[in-house]
Amino acid sequence: MKQILVPVDGSTHALKAISFAAEMARQQGGTLHLLNVVKEGEFPRAFLDYLKSEGIKESPQAVYLQFAEKEVVGAAREEAKSKGVKNIEVETVSGDPAEKIIEYASHHDIDIIIMGSRGLSSEKSTSMGGVATKVCYGTNRSCVIVRKDLLEDKKVLLVDDEPDVLETLQDLLPMCEVATASNYAEAKELLEGREFDLAVLDIMGVDGYKLLDTAKEKQVIPIMLTAHALSPEDLEKSRARGASSFIPKDRMEDIGLYLKDVLESAEAGRNSWRRWLDRLGTYFEGKFGSEWKRPDFD
Repeated sequence: MKQILVPVDGSTHALKAISFAAEMARQQGGTLHLLNVVKEGEFPRAFLDYLKSEGIKESPQAVYLQFAEKEVVGAAREEAKSKGVKNIEVETVSGDPAEKIIEYASHHDIDIIIMGSRGLSSEKSTSMGGVATKVCYGTNRSCVIVRKDLLEDKKVLLVDDEPDVLETLQDLLPMCEVATASNYAEAKELLEGREFDLAVLDIMGVDGYKLLDTAKEKQVIPIMLTAHALSPEDLEKSRARGASSFIPKDRMEDIGLYLKDVLESAEAGRNSWRRWLDRLGTYFEGKFGSEWKRPDFD
């Protein structure tokens, strides 16, 4: 795997692909090719406004190609260099992204194409970007799809009346966009005024069950985190009212793992409590004995 191609478009998914490819390039002593394809006629509104305000008469495609060469590919090159890659080839072209990637791979005798799972224009509903899908099916080269971390850029509300708990949770979730609240009123205002993907809710001290109901109303996935309400009754109450997980505070260091389990289950349309049981079943048996588990957990 000496010749490695990474299509880049400025997205975080492309940066993940560069990191993956850079490791391979260093190990193999290979060349990392960074290719940016500018689709004909598709420009950001801000770019078109800039052309108009500056009175630029050149072809938008030509100007945007220059911009992409400097900003998108330039940033990708610097990222690859920062990862220790010595041999880097870059190119910016115009045309259909999938076709140009396949064409480049053939002409440069690429061994492997490494792509992010989505680009800047991919819809959230797709599990793999349309361009990546077309490339995988259209090329005779090996392909690797690098998936973005499920928690990356997720909007998470953390609610707890203990400042040190909130600080610890923030440190454990650096990939997320985090908001915090230390009481019921603050948390309710945030849930009703902002959009969140997940809400991690203490039970005692912040009226966690009321917040759980609000989260469900706002279509925010609620996760209960507790120390003082750690009982089979509160566990069952949380499940019955719609929580997706119930995490003991002494297992808080694995919060990222539990949140990913919940998101993966939601994506697959599965019951998140089955995965929860795999993770924490033994823990709760140790706390409450083998009789705590209700038959419908399975």
